[in-house]
Amino acid sequence: MIEQLEQKTVIKSNKKENKKNLNLSKRIDNVLKNINERNPVKLRNYTPQILVENGVKDLPMYENPSHIRKNILTKKETQKLGLATSIRNHYHGLGKELYIKIINSLDSPRVIFKNKNNKDYLILTTVKDDNNSNIIVLIEIETITKINIFNIDINRIKTVYGYDRKDPDLNKYIKNNIKLGRFTKIYEQKRT
Repeated sequence: MIEQLEQKTVIKSNKKENKKNLNLSKRIDNVLKNINERNPVKLRNYTPQILVENGVKDLPMYENPSHIRKNILTKKETQKLGLATSIRNHYHGLGKELYIKIINSLDSPRVIFKNKNNKDYLILTTVKDDNNSNIIVLIEIETITKINIFNIDINRIKTVYGYDRKDPDLNKYIKNNIKLGRFTKIYEQKRT
């Protein structure tokens, strides 16, 4: 019900003004302070225009609270909060401010690749982490999430991280996936 009202507000109001996520910091603080939070978190009211221009529905973008914590916190910070850690989980330690900067940077990505399954996209942002690694955002398009008892159509942010592997490095990883037919480049920012 609340989500429907928010969507109507977006339609009625000046779209550009509503495309700002002014409450994003508060939503993230809630996830970091409330370790029992399980409802997916709205990170953006809309999908980046470049994706919409390439056939993706303009839907709000959400991420699961556990993934937000893993993206923002280090393993040590996670343990301090009393959350269980696992060798299978990856803690990216981006920090809250950098994470917000990355989410906001989705409007002007460096490159976008579509996965062969047509539901997943890899977005290479223009942002780098503290180790000078390129930040990648993985999204799943046109899926459904449940908020309380309501099903909502969304585009899901699956994870956000700095690509720091050396073998293969990012260029080799992307070229190999294109060669194998796993990725199709749908957008590249023009160089100035």
